[in-house]
Amino acid sequence: MALTPLDVNFMAQRALRFGIRDRDKRAATWKLWTETARGNSDVYLACRALGGSLKASLHQSGNWHIAYSREAFEQLVIGSVPNATNRFIDKWPRPSEIATGVTLAFRIVTPWSAVTSMIDNSDDSAITWLPNAPRQKATEVDILFVNAAVPVTDWPGKRSMGTSLVGSIALENGYRVWAVSWVIEMPDLSRLNKGSGGFYKGRSRADLKDAQMRALVFGNETDGSRVLYDCPVQGPNS
Repeated sequence: MALTPLDVNFMAQRALRFGIRDRDKRAATWKLWTETARGNSDVYLACRALGGSLKASLHQSGNWHIAYSREAFEQLVIGSVPNATNRFIDKWPRPSEIATGVTLAFRIVTPWSAVTSMIDNSDDSAITWLPNAPRQKATEVDILFVNAAVPVTDWPGKRSMGTSLVGSIALENGYRVWAVSWVIEMPDLSRLNKGSGGFYKGRSRADLKDAQMRALVFGNETDGSRVLYDCPVQGPNS
């Protein structure tokens, strides 16, 4: 039986891989998964290009965080990134439900202009590809936890918000984690606080010449969810 985007099983994992593409170009690609062999309902989210060096861990206990792997922190971050005293970028409790039995965990926002990376052989066939948003719009992928007792018609937000299904994963505790997408207005990031840039160990300004570099911008929403903005890096010659 052919695998579908729903409940894709890879050995001891149930996983979804997804990304946005426009013809031969794409934005970042993502992996959402749970480790079935552990017998719990922890869920993980990662940008696939980072190779496991940075991921969000949404633990069944309600203790959620975004952190570097120990190896990445020791080899790339410690002593190089200012104020990075430990490998955790953010810690927060599981947010309150936005509706009975429904928790919005993450929003991944991809502006239409962020689809800049060429698709190559590393982009495997297991990826569920989403269409790019129209010009001056953005695509938002929402990651939601839904209690099995909550009746869901097709998928969350289909009727009320016009969402499209990316996929879902059944968890051991009876919940299901859903990924759905919809087109939104371009986010206004003009009022972000200005920061200071830096480089990981072994990296320098010369590495910014890569025309396909991407940046992830982290943010918090008023409902307690976290948001990730996928943006292309524009060098001085772009």
